[in-house]
Amino acid sequence: MNAVESVFETEKIPVLLFLSDGRRYGVRLTSVREVVEIENMEPIEGEADEYIGVMVLRKEPIPLVVVRSRAHAADVDLHSELPMCIVLQRGHSAIGLAVQRIIGIRNFDPAHPTKGLVATDQPQHAYLDDEGQLVQAVDPDRWFNAQSALPLISDQRAMKLVSEQEKKIERPRQRYMALTIRDHLYAVDSSLVERALDDVETTPLPKRPGVKLDSVIEVSGAVMPVLRLSRGGFSEQSIHIIVNYYGQKWSIAAERVLGIVSDESPLRPSDDESQSRVISHKGAFHEVIDVPALIAEMVPDFVRSGDSRG
Repeated sequence: MNAVESVFETEKIPVLLFLSDGRRYGVRLTSVREVVEIENMEPIEGEADEYIGVMVLRKEPIPLVVVRSRAHAADVDLHSELPMCIVLQRGHSAIGLAVQRIIGIRNFDPAHPTKGLVATDQPQHAYLDDEGQLVQAVDPDRWFNAQSALPLISDQRAMKLVSEQEKKIERPRQRYMALTIRDHLYAVDSSLVERALDDVETTPLPKRPGVKLDSVIEVSGAVMPVLRLSRGGFSEQSIHIIVNYYGQKWSIAAERVLGIVSDESPLRPSDDESQSRVISHKGAFHEVIDVPALIAEMVPDFVRSGDSRG
């Protein structure tokens, strides 16, 4: 509901109060997305006198408007005079209301129709403070409905629709097995994992030049090299993650298995290398185990099936 509220409402509503032109105004908190400082503004002339320019907020261009009680000279420094921005949101569209100062949030009875607040024929409403003073109510719909005067609003909606269409065809989230080694969080591509085993005896291996393998395990008659991501704490690494890489099975020694998780990181381009190095789950970051690189480090002479080396 906008500032033109029903006179039959009885509950108090939260209103964000601000100062503009030295005058108090109020906008319903339900229309406010956030309040930010205006770091940079590009002045742009528009059809509406209240349209003063464009601000870029986290790569999102937002049209800036202002409420005024008097005409301003052309040489007024708007950036210093209006340093704060109330970002208003309606559906897919956002508008920045440039203001002089934020006063705070107050609870008021619904705004009452009134006249004479400003010299205009538009509907006017006001809140009454505890001292019976009028606070002019600002109706954000006056700008959201003025697409001819604020063409950027149409662009915002178009960009949002494109974004939603892209989400419908976005690639599925990759799943990983989350585990810990020396209290460090790791993740391994679950498509490579066959199972996890505990209470498996390890057999030490004699040291060989250039080979870092120190042990193997035997499972159902198959001998698997043990890959380690740390050079200490072997006694705690009692869980073995069995992975299948190029037809050969390997064991990754771990301390705990946390389960199968999905990467909750913001979707990035498929060629973004950071996507393969770390994932996020429930606010924690897991380093992704690069199985081929780990094998190459532990066993430099390993030959994949189909390789011509030999």
